Amino acid sequence: MLFQIPVVTLFYALPAWSLIHWLPIESGFWLWGVIVFFTIQGIMLIFGRDAAFLKEGKAARTIYRLSMLSFVLILNLFMASVLHLLIRGIIAIGSWDAAGSVTLIPVFSAALLTVAAGIFNARNLRVRRIIFDASAFPESWENRRIVFFSDTHYGTLNGPGMADILVRKIESLNPDLIICGGDLFDGPKGRFDATLNILTRLQAPLGVLGVLGNHDYYYLSSPGSSRKLLKRQRNREEMPMGEETCLATVKRALPWHFLENESITIDNVNFAGLRPFSIKDEKLALKFLSGLDTEKPTILINHKPQQIEEATKAGIKLQLSGHTHGGPVFPMNIIMKRLLKGRHFGTSQQGSMILDTSSGSGISLWYPRTAGRHEVVVVEMLKKS
Repeated sequence: MLFQIPVVTLFYALPAWSLIHWLPIESGFWLWGVIVFFTIQGIMLIFGRDAAFLKEGKAARTIYRLSMLSFVLILNLFMASVLHLLIRGIIAIGSWDAAGSVTLIPVFSAALLTVAAGIFNARNLRVRRIIFDASAFPESWENRRIVFFSDTHYGTLNGPGMADILVRKIESLNPDLIICGGDLFDGPKGRFDATLNILTRLQAPLGVLGVLGNHDYYYLSSPGSSRKLLKRQRNREEMPMGEETCLATVKRALPWHFLENESITIDNVNFAGLRPFSIKDEKLALKFLSGLDTEKPTILINHKPQQIEEATKAGIKLQLSGHTHGGPVFPMNIIMKRLLKGRHFGTSQQGSMILDTSSGSGISLWYPRTAGRHEVVVVEMLKKS
């Protein structure tokens, strides 16, 4: 905690100092205006995120949205400030003459435009298609279409409107099977029933399958207790499975088949789903993987792009994952790519298995979205000649 204080202070102080130091505005009103603005942004970051978890209603969701917007805005202004200092250093080395405002205004304007574009980007939903070699699958699976979506995060930033966009998009793709990769809901109960009513429209000839994500546990019938679950999840403690959880409510309302360390066979193909959130869960998930039926081809649904080695050993042909959002803000997308070695987004070959990680279909903590795009993934099952 003590280490975080100077880091956060620098995060906000550098862009504030840049505006005061480099712009030729000699006014006490400007000075205090900048200080007050960045102080408000800091307060929004500290308290705004808790609003949607502690209280329901439009006001709480608005405060939460503004707090996320504030964080991404300051992040971009901080990066712009660092870039501007580098530019000023180059100008000083070259002994060139250029006013601070001449260099600061374009850099800060680019940062603001990036955030504005991110707001628009966060409301768009694209379709990404992948071709999967179904040579090892039964003949009946040739030319079938699986639609995979994940990380919708309905509750805090998304609601019935975004759910309707998703359902209409999936319906237009005429899928044979629909799979949800988790993080369907997020936060308190707000607009929950209306969203569920829209999701019940999702239907496919082979059904709808799904797994849970870590954020699905943050939904409770009473605001406030979600914060306790956040702490438990971070400590990788066992998550509750009582009647108050999102899982119990969703299972009663949606005619979907949620897989928790279990599998289901559809037309001679196994579909397995994991629940590896606590240490106990992970051990059960690994035990489940090692005992899978290898006589039939298997598609694994795992919220996180993890357990890769174990899945490969178990003979999994295709793993569908989400969780990462592909790195929804710059430079997180670059950092994730390095840390996850390309597993953060898209299709990758993992030994004998294909892994596809979706960038998600909704807004999470990172709003606006300044990197990547929301998507649904279409898996075209084709046999190579």
